[in-house]
Amino acid sequence: MEISPEAQALHDKAILIDGHNDSIIEHWARKESMDMTPDLPDYQVDLRRMRAGGLTAMNSMVGGGDLFQCIELWDGMYEHIENHPDDYLIVDTADDIYRAKREGKIGLIGQLESCTALGRSLRVMRVMYKLGVRVANLTHGEAEADSLHGTKSLFGFCELSDREHARKNFEGLTDFGREAIPEINRLGMVVDLAHTQDASYFEAIELSEAPVMFSHGNIFALSPHWRNLTDDQLNALADNGGVIGLAFLPGFIAQDPENQTLDRLVDHIEYVCDFIGDDYVGFGADYDGMGKRVAIPPSYAETPQITQLMLDRGFSEETILKFWGGNFLRVIGEAQAAAN
Repeated sequence: MEISPEAQALHDKAILIDGHNDSIIEHWARKESMDMTPDLPDYQVDLRRMRAGGLTAMNSMVGGGDLFQCIELWDGMYEHIENHPDDYLIVDTADDIYRAKREGKIGLIGQLESCTALGRSLRVMRVMYKLGVRVANLTHGEAEADSLHGTKSLFGFCELSDREHARKNFEGLTDFGREAIPEINRLGMVVDLAHTQDASYFEAIELSEAPVMFSHGNIFALSPHWRNLTDDQLNALADNGGVIGLAFLPGFIAQDPENQTLDRLVDHIEYVCDFIGDDYVGFGADYDGMGKRVAIPPSYAETPQITQLMLDRGFSEETILKFWGGNFLRVIGEAQAAAN
C-alpha cells in the first residue's frame, strides 16, 4: 500500500502506545536472549521495525502467573535500559511517554498479564509497583486458587446468548479481586480487563474508581469471539472513561478468514468511534503473543497503512491521534492523578 505524504506526516506526529506486547516473554519461553534490539526475523517485533512504525511506548508483559518468571522478565526489561540506553526507557509516569517521543526512544511500560503471581498478597503488588508495573491485568483467564475471578474465561467464537448467560451465571471477582482493584487505584496503576469473562468484567469496571483499559481485544458485533467486547461492555467502558486496545489477532478481527484484513480492522475502529465515541479507542497489537498466526498488520513497520486507511475513510486528524496513543495516554495520566 502506498502511504501518502499526509498520512506519513500524521503518523510521524502521533504518539503510538501499544496496549499489549508479549515479545520479552516469548524470548524467555524460547530460552533465547530477551533483547529486542537486533533484527529478529523469527519474531514479530524488533527495534528496526518499532522505529519504522514510529512506536513510542508499549505495555510490555512482565509476567502473570508465576512470581519467579516475573522477576526474570523484569531483569530482561532492565537489560534493555542498561545495554541500550539510547534506545529504551522505563515508563514510570505519563511524562516519560512524552519524553520517549521527544528523545526518539521506546518506552517500556511494565504490565502484569494476570495478577495470579501475587499470591493474593497486596504487599507483593506494592513491590511490583516499585519494580515498575504500571498496568495490572486482573487475569489471563485462569480461575485458580490465587485468581482474581471465580469462573475461568472461555476462548473461541460464541453466540451473544452465551455472553448473556456468562454475565448472569459466571462467578465474578474473588474476595482478593475486590481487594486488589482499590489498591491498584490507590497506587496509580491502570486496571486492565483483557481476558476477564463477562461477570468479572462488569463487576471490576464498576469497582474501579479510575479509568480502566481493555488492553487487547476487539468488537463482538464484528467478530463474535469471547475475548471481544459486546455493546453493553462498550457502554460500560465509556461510562468509566476507559479505552479498548484493538488487537491485531486475525480471529479477533473476523471469524471468516477471508475477512481478516486491514480494512476489517479499521471497521472495528469505526465501530467504536460511531458507537461510543473516539475518546475510548486505541490499539493493543498483541505482537509475539499469538503463536504462529500472522498478525494484521504483521509488524509495527506496517502500521502507517492503518493511518492511510483511516484518512481515506474520512477520520479526522484528532481521532487518528487519539487512536494511536492519545487515549491511552489520558487513561495512564488520570490513573496516576487519582492515586492517593
